[in-house]
Amino acid sequence: MNRKGVSLLIAIAIIIVAFVFTKVISASKEDGTKELEASKGLLVNVIYPQKETIENHYQGTGKLRAVDRFEIVAQVEGQLMPSARQFKEGKSYQKGELMLEIDHQEYKMNLLAQKSEFVTLVTSILPDLKSDYPNSYPVWRKYVSSIEMGKKLPAIPEAQSDQEFFYLSGKGVMSKYYSVKSGEEKFVKYSIRAPFTGVVTSVDAEAGKAVRSGSALGTMISTASYDLEITIPLSNMDQIKVGTEAVLNSSEIDGQWIGKVVRISGDIDEQSQSVKVFIRVSGSALKEGMYLNANIDQKPLDDAMRIPRKMLDNNNQIFVVENSKLKLLPVNVITKQSDYAIIQGLDEGIAVLETVIKSAYDGMPVRVNK
Repeated sequence: MNRKGVSLLIAIAIIIVAFVFTKVISASKEDGTKELEASKGLLVNVIYPQKETIENHYQGTGKLRAVDRFEIVAQVEGQLMPSARQFKEGKSYQKGELMLEIDHQEYKMNLLAQKSEFVTLVTSILPDLKSDYPNSYPVWRKYVSSIEMGKKLPAIPEAQSDQEFFYLSGKGVMSKYYSVKSGEEKFVKYSIRAPFTGVVTSVDAEAGKAVRSGSALGTMISTASYDLEITIPLSNMDQIKVGTEAVLNSSEIDGQWIGKVVRISGDIDEQSQSVKVFIRVSGSALKEGMYLNANIDQKPLDDAMRIPRKMLDNNNQIFVVENSKLKLLPVNVITKQSDYAIIQGLDEGIAVLETVIKSAYDGMPVRVNK
């Protein structure tokens, strides 16, 4: 190899050595800087909570359910009449208004036949009543005259003696009377009327559809009042009772409503240690299925502190900074409000960690951001 080749190799070797040396020096400086920073601790923010009187209220969210709900069920057999065409979801009815009607012509004729037989039976015993029970004869004569075939059968006269009662029973008057009255009660069930003022929420009825006794035809609810079901921790139940007022609002629509606690569940959820509470509320803008937020005022908390909820761990402990190190302290958590936890058991002037550190540990060195 000539001199030029040797010189070139030497030059390349020198460049490589210099490059490697530079990298080593740089890495050494970086490690030193990191070690220095680690020895000083992570830069963190702290807060200094002060004792104060804090307004206390419980917030819960639940879903509205109508107080009055009526499952519409057919109680007789037959074919639905054309009125079923108007029976649609969202249709409103006033109390007593006809909603559905089942074809009753055949049953009506049978009922009229039974009523006619009853009139014939009573008429046939009038001569015996006149001779054997003269005091009762005018009463029964007037009763037969008052019967109208198109109206309900009037109440039967009361027997004036045991002998008269036995006579009427033996002739079949009593059994026939109650048979007709039973038929009249069943006849009413062919017409389904609104049990209250409300709106239809589900429908399973069509005109011409043949139904049987027990067939579900739809659901109707009253829009007059609703119950809001929320769950409240057992620790917050000491000031809540039937009659306690709650302020309700929605995150979807504007408005505010005042409700009252009407029922409190008698058992406790074992998993969450909470109790179901039902709040009664009314309002034209409210609808079944809406979610509402409930705020229930409670007694103000004296000598309490407010800290960010995120700084509280699952064991009700927080980190404080003491002598440039983290220290884990237990606190008494009274309640939680939105993004904050209300605590007691912490002295004023203590620096509470505000920076979230995933790998924080007791004794970890830190630097407080001034």
